[in-house]
Amino acid sequence: MDSSKHYPYNIPFYTDVNFIDVKFVNNEDHIINIFFIKDDKQGDLVALIFPHSERKYQFPESSIVAVVTDKKPNKYQCFIKLKDGMTYIYP
Repeated sequence: MDSSKHYPYNIPFYTDVNFIDVKFVNNEDHIINIFFIKDDKQGDLVALIFPHSERKYQFPESSIVAVVTDKKPNKYQCFIKLKDGMTYIYP
């Protein structure tokens, strides 16, 4: 297990699913919230990316997430179908 990689909330690293590696970079002055999207609806909170930081994650394959900022908590900034090895930079 690589200690530099994080896992989405409520998904333990020992779960028997295939994971992909992704990285999120937050260049904003506010927190970014990442949520799972399931059945075209906002699901569970996955992660918080703090201002001016980056984090490596392992997500289950075929994950779709939504980005919501603290600045505009009622508006989706974007939806992302995660791909292995990608770096997602906001903004």
